[in-house]
Parts: sequence; structure tokens; C-alpha cells
Amino acid sequence: MVDDLAGTVHQVYGSLADPTYLIGTDGRVSYYNMWTYAPTLHDAIEALLAHGGRGIANGGLRRTPNIGPAFTDGWLGLRRGWPQSFLEMELATPSGASGPWLGHKLRPMLAPLTLRAEPLPALDRAAIGVGVAIALGFVAHWMRRRPRRR
Repeated sequence: MVDDLAGTVHQVYGSLADPTYLIGTDGRVSYYNMWTYAPTLHDAIEALLAHGGRGIANGGLRRTPNIGPAFTDGWLGLRRGWPQSFLEMELATPSGASGPWLGHKLRPMLAPLTLRAEPLPALDRAAIGVGVAIALGFVAHWMRRRPRRR
């Protein structure tokens, strides 16, 4: 199903970011993915088809936000709607559009982490988060100590 520009269906189903609802042949939701992630959606479709298109697929629910793929590959969609899509996303979520632009530029380095068939384990994600926080701390420290130009 394709939603209208006002997001009518999106709002009826909870207004969450980029959800996927897999509807079985019986008209019921068989699988809900809070953030669309193609590999897990593919697995759910395969599981649903294996049960004749009815019932619950892969536990029926996945709440894990897969922000990495949107960061790495999100720029392609924004660029297609340039400049309006970029401006609207920045107004709705500051850095929401410039982040995917940066992710696209860093794609060769980030893709092995962000475009995996399964998300990174929690400990690995935490370690990367700590590393990013430390790097940002160094940048902030450097910016404060740098002499200001007038």
C-alpha cells in the first residue's frame, strides 16, 4: 500500500518513523517492524509464506530501530526530492537531513557496520557510541581552546 502525502495511513497505524506492517492473507497484521529494515522484512515474508500467508511471522514484532541504514543510504531518497525534501526534514528534525548526507559521504567506511543483515550486538553498539562520544569530546575541547578570529 502506498500512503498519501498527508500520511493518513501512517497516522492510523501509530505515526512512528518508517514502520512496516506485513499483512497476511487473512487481513491481519502478521509482522510489525518499527523501522523498516529490508533483511528482517525479507525473513518475515519468507516465514509468512512458509505458513501459507497466515498467522504470526517471526514473533510478529521487531522494535529495534535500525538507524544505521537510514544514515548510510538515506541521502539517496532526500537527494531525489532535493531541495524540498532536505528542507522539510531539517525543519522537522534538525540535522535529520544533513546526517544522511554525511553518512553518504562516509558510506565506504560505514556500510560494513550499517548495512548488515542483522544489527550489531548491544555491546558493540555501546562501544561504538562511547568511541563517538570520546571523539566528539576531543573535537569540542579543540574548538574551545582554538583562538578565535575576529
